[in-house]
Amino acid sequence: MNSFKHDLILAAPAMKVYEALTTQHGIQNWWTKSSEVGTTVGETITIRFGQTFKVMRIEGLRPATEVRWNVIDAHLVAPGLTRVNEWIGTTILFLLTPQSSTVTRVQLEHIGLTPQVECYEICSQGWNQFLGSLQSYVETGKGSPYIELSA
Repeated sequence: MNSFKHDLILAAPAMKVYEALTTQHGIQNWWTKSSEVGTTVGETITIRFGQTFKVMRIEGLRPATEVRWNVIDAHLVAPGLTRVNEWIGTTILFLLTPQSSTVTRVQLEHIGLTPQVECYEICSQGWNQFLGSLQSYVETGKGSPYIELSA
């Protein structure tokens, strides 16, 4: 089973990338404004995109090196999806490798998000979009997070 993987080279120090992945301010500026972010192993991160939400338990934090989350609850809402909780039990792993003092390689693997999963295409597209937002955020200070539009 080939899980979703994506590699990025970011023009930012590893610690800056790490902070973008592990703080409320960081996640709200590249992923979604609607989030509650725990900061230590065992705490949770909840992210929302309208009716869609994901709750992840922080499993590993190694400053400027690794971030690991285990998805413990999820509800995905998208046209055509019938299995709304497929993310539960998957693991999201970010490996950070400094290439220099100002360049970091980020390797994302979403373990369990495989082509056999119903949401694979839409979720892969989402990851690609938000990883682009992460890159913009750490390189320029401005990402493109999901923002809930008021009715």
